[in-house]
Amino acid sequence: MQLDPRILPSVDAVRAAERYVREIMPPSALVRHAALSDHVGMDVLLKLELTNPTGSFKVRGAYNVLSTMSADERTRGVVASSAGNHGLGVAFAAKAFGAPAMLFVPSNAPDVKKNGIRALGATVDDSAPDYDAAMVLAKAFATSHDIRFINPCLGVDLLAGQGTVALEVLEQCPSVTTVLICTGGGGLLGGMGAVLRALAPHVRIVGVQSTETAAMYKSVSAGHVVEIPHTPTLADGLAGQIDDDALHIGQTCADEIVLVSEDELAETIAWIAHTDGTVVEGAGAVTVAALRHGRVVPSNGPIVALLSGRNIDRTRHQALLSRFAS
Repeated sequence: MQLDPRILPSVDAVRAAERYVREIMPPSALVRHAALSDHVGMDVLLKLELTNPTGSFKVRGAYNVLSTMSADERTRGVVASSAGNHGLGVAFAAKAFGAPAMLFVPSNAPDVKKNGIRALGATVDDSAPDYDAAMVLAKAFATSHDIRFINPCLGVDLLAGQGTVALEVLEQCPSVTTVLICTGGGGLLGGMGAVLRALAPHVRIVGVQSTETAAMYKSVSAGHVVEIPHTPTLADGLAGQIDDDALHIGQTCADEIVLVSEDELAETIAWIAHTDGTVVEGAGAVTVAALRHGRVVPSNGPIVALLSGRNIDRTRHQALLSRFAS
């Protein structure tokens, strides 16, 4: 199946987005993790997207979208739905361009994310019971106010921004053999996958989800969109349903998609903190969990795993550290 240019960005579009992204951040670091490398038996390098402004990769796509909007569009403002990190990215970009921003997030979104969005000057509506209900409200608001809705996982300009991660990986580690990508609605998988398929087709692309956020996994396995229930998860940033465009991303940009359990994810968040003091949220830690718990067994390295976000409430993080005290 060929990549659909209506859904996925060209390499040229990603390179153009990279010029905008450089206005707000340098390339994120790619570092070898000694303990994980020893555990797997080959070099594992972590792509530290959690060090970006707002603490995740999401700021890349959001900033590219605002950069490519007209001045009139920005004056009218933007609206988005988000589990939290996309909202932070949109709020950051909107503030940079002086654009009003309205964010719809689920009522159970982490406080660190909701408070961060407000601190950036955006308005937050957290009345929706879940991620998908928040998207319904956001789209209705965009229509009634005639302003731009910025999808958290879809849109060529959004994915072009996310694809800049792959350009950096190929520059930082040209010999990479496998890339593990945190996967929810497919924005990061699609942006990075479009670049890797074009520039490094030999690289194995593995999407990683939790068992409670497995819409992409189940849909790709079935060959059609499968709806999943809304259940509690540490990987709140990966929650929600997917649609046909996202399914296309999963089918074309991933060589495989694997799942980690909530217990495996909880242990991994604590292990990362105990090992090197790094705070990682659930959605950002699924890739390391997959390697730690044998969900991915690469044949050779180097392996690159995305650490895609740091925004976890302190009380939840402390509870995990206590549960898995070393």
